[in-house]
Amino acid sequence: MPEEDAEFTRDPADVEVEDMSYQAHIGTFSDADRELLIESQCCITGKEVKHSFCRYPDKERGTVMVMSRETMLKFSRGGQSLIAEFEKVLEKRREAERRRTRRK
Repeated sequence: MPEEDAEFTRDPADVEVEDMSYQAHIGTFSDADRELLIESQCCITGKEVKHSFCRYPDKERGTVMVMSRETMLKFSRGGQSLIAEFEKVLEKRREAERRRTRRK
């Protein structure tokens, strides 16, 4: 497993989305004509995130990816682009989805 992938503890295509009733009380990330559900797990580690500090839309799924505070600090202190990290996750998700589609 490449060093950059060592942090992934699960398939990035497998995420949980917060209950929609919960969203009504907290709010959502708005897209031009629809609301996106906020994922409840850090997109990097897979650990549950109660308070997300960084969010990035996954428009194909209609969700907003979140990054835990610890993960965000790790990447930002290292001088890495958080957007680039979210884009890597999106790329891995699309690859995993393509593999699943080919199996069917």
